[in-house]
Amino acid sequence: MKVVITAGGTSEKIDNVRKITNSSTGKLGLCIANEFLKTVEEVEITYICSKETFCPNDDRVKIKRIIGVDDLEREVRNVLENNDIDVFIHSMAVSDYKVDYVSTLEKLKNNEEFTMTDNKISSSLSDLVIVLKPTKKIISIIKDISPNTYLVGFKLLDNVTKDKLIEVATNLMIKNKCNLVVANDLENIRNGRHIGYIIDEENNVIVAEGKDDIAKKLVRRIENER
Repeated sequence: MKVVITAGGTSEKIDNVRKITNSSTGKLGLCIANEFLKTVEEVEITYICSKETFCPNDDRVKIKRIIGVDDLEREVRNVLENNDIDVFIHSMAVSDYKVDYVSTLEKLKNNEEFTMTDNKISSSLSDLVIVLKPTKKIISIIKDISPNTYLVGFKLLDNVTKDKLIEVATNLMIKNKCNLVVANDLENIRNGRHIGYIIDEENNVIVAEGKDDIAKKLVRRIENER
């Protein structure tokens, strides 16, 4: 079985020193990778992750390090276009926005143009304005490139009802042709807890408690359908 797992978080450059990122560690992706390695006899894993992400240590795993969304897209396209991938686990926390340009309130008020610089932005500037633009949704290209790949998406919301979480996750599944979606609420990933909901195309929901349990139930479900 050939598996791709994306894990951790992307980051988007502001200048040569600063970046926008998130707090994802990739621990759940690591648990999923380890579960595949433990339970699937013949498995090859391509593990796409950021530099700071926890990674599996096994000869059956190829580590691909990325930084931003553009890097991620290149790696995803490359692995899908050059391999017959059986399962794609898209657990990475991908940046929803990247920097369009950086300016100041004064320049904006005066309609002065500002070109994004690769240098370090001076710390003496006041009223700095960072304008963001949406990034591409990488999950949307996976089935277009590889229609037969079994796709698992992930959805994270914060402080919503279970019904709302499942509704949004189901919409993600339909829109991106996922086979399963793992839905999480940030309220349930605090103080050592992690409750996840594994949702299938028939709206069946499997409840898992803890990252290891999520990984175990997810891999078991995938094995049963492959």
